[in-house]
Amino acid sequence: MHHDIPLAILLTIAKTIVFALAATLQHQAVGQQSGGPHRRETLSLRQLWALIRSSRWWLGAGLNGVGALLSIGALLLAPLTVVAPLAVLAVPWTVMLASRVHHFRVPPVMWGAVGLTVTGTAWFAVVAVLHTAEHDTYAGSGVLVGVLVVFAIAGLLALVGARGPRAWRCLAWASAGSVIFGQESGLIRVIGEYIRHEDWAGSVSFWALGVALVAGSLLAAAFTQQAFAHGPAETVMGTTNAAAPMVAVIFGVAVLGEGAALTVPAAVMMIVSGLLAITGVILLSHFHPHARRMPQPSPS
Repeated sequence: MHHDIPLAILLTIAKTIVFALAATLQHQAVGQQSGGPHRRETLSLRQLWALIRSSRWWLGAGLNGVGALLSIGALLLAPLTVVAPLAVLAVPWTVMLASRVHHFRVPPVMWGAVGLTVTGTAWFAVVAVLHTAEHDTYAGSGVLVGVLVVFAIAGLLALVGARGPRAWRCLAWASAGSVIFGQESGLIRVIGEYIRHEDWAGSVSFWALGVALVAGSLLAAAFTQQAFAHGPAETVMGTTNAAAPMVAVIFGVAVLGEGAALTVPAAVMMIVSGLLAITGVILLSHFHPHARRMPQPSPS
């Protein structure tokens, strides 16, 4: 496949700015339905239905659609392990936007958490890029198994988001959406390969992956709205843009064969850098001004 990595990087940077704007708008819309942007209350089905009638929410959804098109373009121009980790750049954009919208000064410790998240994800990306195989190798059945595993993990995280400790619900909901979003990048790449090189119209695997892509997008979007209801947009975007790229790279390595050149030291570095990024996200959630000022809700 022909690669145009510089153009793919430019498209991905543009995507991160668009996604940051979308997250800020949708977080505001969710806050209007849940009684405040930091109430940390799970949205009911009635509230979710009211949410999709909000013009602000649809503006955010439209921006997400633009970002998705930019993401597809980037994924068709470069390997998944190159493109996906750059999504973490949406985190600082979201922090800056939220500070202006909600009128708070970003404390140094919060910028430190953002830096930790970006550094960990960037380190993860560099190691992945240096050990990426030149060509994808995958089997349709293997991709379908990978999809089922990811959906199972997302389901467990969503259960924690719904029933777990309140302090962890935002992270759990956001992580549930993130693992699906990370997988979606791999599915887009596989579907693109099917269309280019396979008899896709008669392929059961192709249509099954298409259904998984659409269903996953809707499910991940719903999980993300619940995350917005439980915490600030910066925490949601931090989780999404650190976890989703890592899931995408793991999916690329384990399912698409992009890790054929991966060595043991490289794998260790990827694990360490991933833990660093996750630590940054946890600190970002803990030190956010609204999280520290917010009164504890009554037990459910």
